[in-house]
Amino acid sequence: MRVLVCGCDGYIGYPLIQNLLIRGHKVLGIDYFYRRRMVKERGLDSVILISTWKRREEALKKLGDFRFSLLDVAQHYSSLVEVFRRFRPEAIINLAQQPSPAYSMIDSEHGNFTIRNNVQGALNLFWAMRDYAPKSHIVTLGTMGEYGCPNMPIPEGFFKIEYEGMTDILPFPRQTNSVYHTSKVMVSDLAWFAARVWELRITDIMQGVVYGTRTDTMTKTVYRTRFDVGECFGTMINRAVACAVIGHPIVLYGSGFQRRAYIQLRDSVDCLTLMVENHPTDEDSIHGYRVINQFDESYTCLELAELVREVGDSFDLDVKIRNVPNPRVEPEVHYYNPKHEKLYRLGWRPKKNIKEGLAEMFEDLLPYKDRILRYKDKIIPKIRWRPRAYG
Repeated sequence: MRVLVCGCDGYIGYPLIQNLLIRGHKVLGIDYFYRRRMVKERGLDSVILISTWKRREEALKKLGDFRFSLLDVAQHYSSLVEVFRRFRPEAIINLAQQPSPAYSMIDSEHGNFTIRNNVQGALNLFWAMRDYAPKSHIVTLGTMGEYGCPNMPIPEGFFKIEYEGMTDILPFPRQTNSVYHTSKVMVSDLAWFAARVWELRITDIMQGVVYGTRTDTMTKTVYRTRFDVGECFGTMINRAVACAVIGHPIVLYGSGFQRRAYIQLRDSVDCLTLMVENHPTDEDSIHGYRVINQFDESYTCLELAELVREVGDSFDLDVKIRNVPNPRVEPEVHYYNPKHEKLYRLGWRPKKNIKEGLAEMFEDLLPYKDRILRYKDKIIPKIRWRPRAYG
């Protein structure tokens, strides 16, 4: 299958392409290297040393039929059209996203960039798909954070509603708490529109928080993916393990009772591959629009910190936990019960449990203790989501 992967240099995108190539797919990758630039802007770099793109590109070509195009899907529409015309993709994966809630909340410039990059980029892909690859299938990456924390179970995208004696099946309401999450909702709305009006086949992944350092394809140093630890691009578990490695207390925002859905990096790659290879059907989609809640298990931040401490003990580390004022605007304690059945019906199962994944992370990060120590001052959150008080 010819697969177009937008965002091929990222934390998920790079190992995903490795997996697709090994499975025999022809892949064309697109990137404009925003992730590398955004991380450096925050005074950080990947803790795990990663190769230059030139070396990565050479390594990918050794795995299979790979080619690359440098372009910004949000800004270079004519170049994107040429890619569609030449490559004729049968499947598209859109990972060309600004992925950080905190980054989107720095100021108006960063918020506007997030909206422009994420929403305009997705719309450009839908337009190109409509006009040049209408029979293909696009997988776009949303987030479980789109749903917020409603006081009821969260379905996979749609639910049955009754109002004034009438019933219908409608998209489940979204309620966000950052510009980033709002951009994801806007992309989901565009996807629902494109499926209904343009009859495109779309899988919208509501992915849990991704963590981990390995996938099954990282057999050589050049195939390693990036690993970030700052408040913008380091996810909760990734930051927690990094803290434990350097002897810094694991930082919990507020109460630590906020519950979220989580998935290991290797499982995220496997799930996205599964979605590419299994297009939406009448049974699991509405108007060709399929929503997947992609995660393994849910935990509170405190439960995760305790798991990290437990695994850290086996590496003779004295792991401590510290609560700090929550910079975010979010419920400190809430009900959380999202459904995630479609992946399991397609045959997916997680390969390793969370303790096994954490042990791998400690093994991979301990050699980089000195690099993590360089960024110790970036661990405590400084970006405040609440408006300033005047007067």
